[in-house]
Amino acid sequence: MYLVLSGSFVGCNSGSSGTAPPAADPNRSVASRSLNLRSAIAGGAGFTLTVNGTNSVSPFTTQFNGNPVAASFVSSSQLQASIPAADIAAAISANIGDRKLAINSVQSPSRTGRKRFFSRRSMRRLWSVAQGIFFVVCLLSIVPELPAQIPDTWQEIPKDDLALKDNPANPGSSAMILERQVYTDDQKRIQTEWLRIKILTEEGRAYADVEIPYLPKSITIEGIRGRTVRPNGSVITFDGTTFDKVVAKSRRFLYEAKAFALPGVEVGSVIEYAYTMRWKERLPDYVRNPEGYLFKEGWTIPTTTWTVQRELFTRHAVFVIRPVKGGHLDFAKVRLSDNSPSWQPGGTMRMEVNNVAAIEDQEYMPPLPLLNSRVHFYYIAGYVGAYWSSIGRLQAERAEKFIEKTKFLERAANEIAPPGDPPETRLRKLYSRVQQVRYLSYEPTKTEKEAKREHLEENKSAEDIFRRGYGYGNEINFLFTALARAAGFDASIVEVVDRRSARFEPEVLDASQLNAMIVLVRLKGESLHFDPASRFCPYGVVPWFETDTTGVTWEKLGGRIVEVPTPATESSTIERNAELKLQPDGSLEGTLEVVFTGQEALDRRLSAANEDEAGRRKLLEDEIKDLTPRGATIDVDSVTGWQDSELPLRMKCHFHAWRFAVLTHKRMLFPLAVFQVGRKSFLSPLKRVQPVYFRYGSSEVDKITISLPTNYSLEAVPSETNYKTPFAVFQAKRTGEAGTVRLERHAIMSGYYFPKDFHASLWNYFETLRQSDAENVVLHQLEGTQARH
Repeated sequence: MYLVLSGSFVGCNSGSSGTAPPAADPNRSVASRSLNLRSAIAGGAGFTLTVNGTNSVSPFTTQFNGNPVAASFVSSSQLQASIPAADIAAAISANIGDRKLAINSVQSPSRTGRKRFFSRRSMRRLWSVAQGIFFVVCLLSIVPELPAQIPDTWQEIPKDDLALKDNPANPGSSAMILERQVYTDDQKRIQTEWLRIKILTEEGRAYADVEIPYLPKSITIEGIRGRTVRPNGSVITFDGTTFDKVVAKSRRFLYEAKAFALPGVEVGSVIEYAYTMRWKERLPDYVRNPEGYLFKEGWTIPTTTWTVQRELFTRHAVFVIRPVKGGHLDFAKVRLSDNSPSWQPGGTMRMEVNNVAAIEDQEYMPPLPLLNSRVHFYYIAGYVGAYWSSIGRLQAERAEKFIEKTKFLERAANEIAPPGDPPETRLRKLYSRVQQVRYLSYEPTKTEKEAKREHLEENKSAEDIFRRGYGYGNEINFLFTALARAAGFDASIVEVVDRRSARFEPEVLDASQLNAMIVLVRLKGESLHFDPASRFCPYGVVPWFETDTTGVTWEKLGGRIVEVPTPATESSTIERNAELKLQPDGSLEGTLEVVFTGQEALDRRLSAANEDEAGRRKLLEDEIKDLTPRGATIDVDSVTGWQDSELPLRMKCHFHAWRFAVLTHKRMLFPLAVFQVGRKSFLSPLKRVQPVYFRYGSSEVDKITISLPTNYSLEAVPSETNYKTPFAVFQAKRTGEAGTVRLERHAIMSGYYFPKDFHASLWNYFETLRQSDAENVVLHQLEGTQARH
């Protein structure tokens, strides 16, 4: 018997032990074809279609001219289907495949009357109907039904797979996916998935630790099963023990994973597991019964996404979706040119892929959603011709009541920012006032008792936020928009794509890809972008993951697709100023001040948002220690600017590095780039297969002065280094005078995303920096003095 698992046709021999077997070939051979039908009369009486072939079973159905037709089983090589007169009243059409078959005779009772015969085109359609009958027959001989649950038994694994030592398509792989099947049943609101993975190296054993992420508020994970099959064929069954693991959590959001470990995995083992994901809510009635609704607007309702490309090479995978009856299902492909879902006779959509390359993990690579190939499915309600414009208009209409300009907000805006002030001054004052609102999203999660005791009422308008002085997440952005409009500014909400996780795909008609929010204010012909809902964001700055991205505006006349620019690199800087003294024994000590501005400051403030003063101090201390020579100590004197987003984040400390310089009999050698000595190389010189991704452009400035020991004189100072590329600039100027040496070092990386073809240029740039930073100052011991070792 053969069964469908997650949309794939998979073999299951009787008596075998196994579930989720590997997919069988649906294109099994049948007899050679012939068609003996010289003529047929359109509008005539019905007739009997006789099909000769092989591998037929009973019962089966197909479709003829859009109507279901039952076929009777004569033998394993012959079937007959009665074609009613209603189905040949006009041109023939059928939902069929392209199987080969033989048709020996079609017997039709004679009839006089109409003289219009089937045309050659109609005859070809009839031929296709006959093809379709045997195609369905062959499928039904493989698949009696399309289940939404994974079978309870496993198929025996082929000996060749157990003996496999390496991936011939990608030698050296730690593991590979032999089979993967995904079946989505939107009628039952479940999705089943099965994976079979070959472990090829010790590193590959990590794939036995499985995590299935999900949103517990809307999804449950059920029926987790698995097993390990060792190279000798012995089987170790997973005992079903799973753990709930919190992946991300906030007051209004919980993202968990079902975690489990498959037992007894060794190199050469094959592991496989299966599970079912169930949605708690049904699809809306207007999706399931659209004929009962009149749509004035058009929109989409997302269902599943087939992520085709993964971190492992996939030898074979099959995906199937069973849509709700009556629903208008559509899809969009992302980075998938060679394969496409297609409709099947049973009303499902199916896609099969082979030899899908792995997304190889490399340092400084983009997030996986920026690289992988996938298919997004969604149901269409109404007409979606100008989809993104409609989304922006609908969102604006829904938010109108929340952010409407009231008399109260107008008075408040004019009190905060008097109309006589310059426009930018007014906008700055409004922004500063909004940032004083209590950010509930950044507070620790309260217990039910604590929340009940405080009893914070739900905000139903921007005015509520202002009066009560608190808000969640994007409510802060709504308040800023409302106040700006009340003050007379042209302000709009913009939903954008958070580029930590994705990029905007306009062909994917799914508004859920817009997963972040900013505010756009047009001032004197310039577009300014704000995100007061992200705590510590300075005026005119948004977090790096909301820059160089795309969004859709909320506007009553229709949303517009807009681009959020990349800020100037120089606005995000790390500057280190050090006054140090080199001791005769080679140790180095003194004061260090580190100043973070722009994205560099915002990034650290957000990372430390939930830390107390001691925790924040330690985060910076650990960061500086990572840049200092091995064994150095840092004693933090002060850290300022944590809470004031308009000021730089500043840390002052005392620095001491033992045995920093190298002492010889008569000389002392040391690098001036004190805070690059311990830094590892940014990129490997090995072949690059992924783009390089740095999050955002950066600027580093080092100003270092080192006082020399009195018993040494300056013998040699490295020359100045100047290196410029289209994407970066580096300058290191070293000077020496009586008793001191100085370094002024400036490195600017203006880009953040580089195709893999740039790897050689990037590596050369960072290698130039490394070599320059490693150059030593040479001191010579004065006559009559003694070195201290």
